[in-house]
Amino acid sequence: MIDEVNIPTLPGYVSIKEAANLLGVSDKRVYQYVQAGRLSAQRIGHILIIPEEEVKHFQPSPSGRVRIKDTPWRAYHSGGGIVVTEVSAKVRRGRQEHLIEQLQTIQKTEQHLFPGTIARYVVKGDEALTWVRCLLIWKSTNVPDEKTRQHTLEAFQHALDDDVDWQTAQYTLNEAIIHT
Repeated sequence: MIDEVNIPTLPGYVSIKEAANLLGVSDKRVYQYVQAGRLSAQRIGHILIIPEEEVKHFQPSPSGRVRIKDTPWRAYHSGGGIVVTEVSAKVRRGRQEHLIEQLQTIQKTEQHLFPGTIARYVVKGDEALTWVRCLLIWKSTNVPDEKTRQHTLEAFQHALDDDVDWQTAQYTLNEAIIHT
């Protein structure tokens, strides 16, 4: 079996590997989509190619099972609570696309995990992404000391310095009352 074959680029078509990169899934998953008829593919010899436009408009199914019942509200009762650190800052003009790329790299390389967090979110502050909000969520029993939190936050901010104006940042640290 040939592990990798270089084929000339065909306008309007992508390889399985290129489709996987565009979709953010594995090559195996793309083959599954083709087998299931969710993506159409053309065979050239022993190589499959997929129409590029079809890949760009493809919507993978969400992973896991579909939730039937709404998640109830909860309160934390085991001798602690949930602590939320929120950091909001302006995105530098014209740096929105680069910020998204940087965040995708951070995700793929599993950087800046903020020790002890049970959830981390980086959220658009508005549709145009002129500002960004970071939410770091801990069990109060697992919140690192102030020095560790500051050090990990500074490393994260340093990675995004070119894209986010941290001088405009607003910080809050609060305890959740109820959560899902």
